[in-house]
Amino acid sequence: MLGDMGQGIPFRAGIFDGCISISAVQWLCNADKKSHSPPKRLYAFFKMLYASLRHGAKAVLQLYPETPDQMELIMYQATRAGFTGGVVVDYPNSAKAKKYYLCLFAGVSADQTQMPLGEFC
Repeated sequence: MLGDMGQGIPFRAGIFDGCISISAVQWLCNADKKSHSPPKRLYAFFKMLYASLRHGAKAVLQLYPETPDQMELIMYQATRAGFTGGVVVDYPNSAKAKKYYLCLFAGVSADQTQMPLGEFC
């Protein structure tokens, strides 16, 4: 499939049990064309991702936000689309090895997203 994930992803509702993404989501924050609006592109992606996941599915999106504001925008658009969850930072004190993981839950309330200690996403 060839497409622009900023325009949404064309999959049937509830077709996936989970989603993993590596270093892709942060690119939706770029405005490469005049018509590109990062908030709209992020929302279109998250809205269609949410729809394509079954109830209770997880999405783990590894990303490298350029600024705290960019991470906040990404998280805001994900929650606006219906996801619950949060951000896990691996190697938070390292400048080179630091990685961000957006751990999202589809169709699960915030009080149901608590994970046992030691479980990563």
